[in-house]
This record gives sequence, C-alpha cells and structure tokens, in this order.
Amino acid sequence: MEQINLICPKCGQTLQIPEHLQEFSCLYCGERIKKEDLSPSVPLNEGEQGKAYYEQHVLQVISDFVGYDKLVTGAEYEGAFDRYTKANAEIFRQLSLAVGAKIYTPEDAAAFFLDRLEAYWDTDKTRKQRRNFMVETDKFVIAVFLVPMIRELKLPVSEEYCQALQKQWCQRHPKSPFYIGSYEDLSKGFRKKILGLCFITTAVCRQEGKPDDCAELTAFRGFRDGYLRSCPDGDALIEEYYNIAPGIVLHIELDRNKERVYEMLRSKYLQPCYEDIQHGRFAQCKQRYTDMVKRLERKYLS
Repeated sequence: MEQINLICPKCGQTLQIPEHLQEFSCLYCGERIKKEDLSPSVPLNEGEQGKAYYEQHVLQVISDFVGYDKLVTGAEYEGAFDRYTKANAEIFRQLSLAVGAKIYTPEDAAAFFLDRLEAYWDTDKTRKQRRNFMVETDKFVIAVFLVPMIRELKLPVSEEYCQALQKQWCQRHPKSPFYIGSYEDLSKGFRKKILGLCFITTAVCRQEGKPDDCAELTAFRGFRDGYLRSCPDGDALIEEYYNIAPGIVLHIELDRNKERVYEMLRSKYLQPCYEDIQHGRFAQCKQRYTDMVKRLERKYLS
C-alpha cells in the first residue's frame, strides 16, 4: 500500500498516511485532518521512516492481541507466538533502522510505547479496577509474547530495547514488575512433562524455599505415579495438567499478589491434599487437586 508523508498542522509531527485516505486523525494529538488541506512533507530518510513506522504501529502489539494472555497452554502457545511474531516483527525491524541511524534511542522508543499504552488504558473511562485489569493483562502479553519475540528476532536493538522497556515498566509500576524471558525457555516449559501433576505444587514449594526432593513433592510424585496413573481417567488428567499447568504458573509468577496466591493454594488445597495422601485418602486428594486446577484454569486461562 502506497503511503505519503504529511505534517500535522496542530502538533507538527510527521505522519505516514495511506495514499487513498482523504481524511484521518493525527496519531499524536488526535486532530482531525483533511488531506486536501495539507502539503506533503519533505521525503524521509530510512531512519526517519523507521521511526515513523514504529510510532504509528507499536500500539498494535497490545491493541490487536486482546485475549492473548489466555493462549498459554501447551496446545496454544507456540502457534500464538508464531502469529504474534508474523504480525509485529516489522515494527521492530523498522525501529532498528531508526536506532541504527542514531535518530532514536531504545530508551526513547520504550518510553514512547509505554506513553501510548497508558493513553490507551485511559480511554477506558470505567472504574479503576478495570484499568488495573488492563495493566495486568497487558503486562502478561509484554512479558510472554512481546519481549520474547523481540529477543528472538536478534536485532541490533533487541536486548537494549527489552532492558529499557522492563526498567521503565518497573519504574512506572513498581508493584507489578515482570522479568525478561526468552521464547526458548517459555516454549521448553510447555514441552517439559516430567513434573506432571506436581508442577503447581513445585512452584508453591519453590516459593517457600523448599528443595525439589522435599517431603511434599516426593509424596505428590508418588501419588501421581501410583494411585493417579492407576485410575481409568488418570493418564488423561495428567496429560491435561501437562497442557495447562505451565501457563497457570506463568500467570501466578506475574501476579502482583503472587505470595498471597501461593499461600492460598497451600492452605486451601495442597496442605489438605498432603494430609489426604499421608492418611491414604487418595480419592479425596484427587478430587481436591482437580478442583484446584479447574479453579485456576477458570481464573487465568478462560
């Protein structure tokens, strides 16, 4: 699609506009503009074009992917990540051109994105709770899709941009941080099946500083490999845990209240399950653990 460069008469920013549009709004200030009232700007060089492209498209990495925070099961994540990459990679290739031309810095580009994202949240005039929900779900997409995608592209700007984005996010949202991860590590987590039923239990024990061979994990693994596998539906349940448990743990790890969530899981589900196993109440343990997983699935993945 052919594009032309125009200058907004209100804010002075350069816009790249599809040639066929006769009327449009300025990306920067919202001014409604008719093309017939404007003169074309001077041609942009490659770096300037890259900067303009990035600024006009970067919000789509969130706005076009509502619901992607739910696509983190073993069956869905890799396909969703591939679609996300195909849709958004060009934005960061163009940014790399701008940074390479030294007309933009990764820090300024990250700040621009976060400013646009916060303005996007502010368009929702409902309660504060709704804004907090948007912050948390968009943070998840940034941590699990955006940052891993940029790092996977291995552009000259990739690492600096991701570090700047993570640092600035944590400065703006200190109660809701995220870590810089990689696609390889995340996808490996969905393919790793050795933890099975114990995946969520492992995360709770790790939060409490317990080793991988602690009494609770040893008991749960014995329950999985013994009683649960002997049940007619045991293999199907374990396979289901393989599919959804990594995504549930990812959500909990990125939850601003993760310590409270882990404590709730221990007191309401895992400690009673452990006591069930110790007293031979295996059917009761199975029902209790299954109820926990279903609840977490509804909360984080539905």
